[in-house]
Amino acid sequence: MDRVVSFGVILMSRITFKRKPMPIYAGFRPLFKICQILLILDLASRAKSSSLIRLHLFVWILKDDQRKEMLLNIVKEKLEIPIVWGIEPSVNFALQFAIAEGFIIKSGVSYKLSPVGMHFLKNSNAYDLFSDETIFLNKIGSKITEKMVDTATNLWK
Repeated sequence: MDRVVSFGVILMSRITFKRKPMPIYAGFRPLFKICQILLILDLASRAKSSSLIRLHLFVWILKDDQRKEMLLNIVKEKLEIPIVWGIEPSVNFALQFAIAEGFIIKSGVSYKLSPVGMHFLKNSNAYDLFSDETIFLNKIGSKITEKMVDTATNLWK
């Protein structure tokens, strides 16, 4: 029995692992999320400011065309938001990076687009690279208010 154990140890000592690069889905990359958030603040937020939960709503909506249609219908029909949406940790990480870079200013419980963030949007290709999101967010404008989001989240309790 001792020979089996020692033999196993000898074999195990010869196994090596090599870390290989793994692609990350673009939607989880910090810069992708930062650009989405900056566009949301610029095109679909009053005073270029939003709560965290509202940002999560928009990021969740932007992932799926059916969700976009649903939100457009809510705006068109002036309905309440009747859904529960996903909370994504990558949004929180992206916000922290954006704050560190000076793109966003945290003010109380709100996140506000800074002049540096606006400059980044204007001088990057974000509006073109995120053309679908830009078109959608322009249609929505500032019609999804913090009050609507608060009403929806109060239904969760």
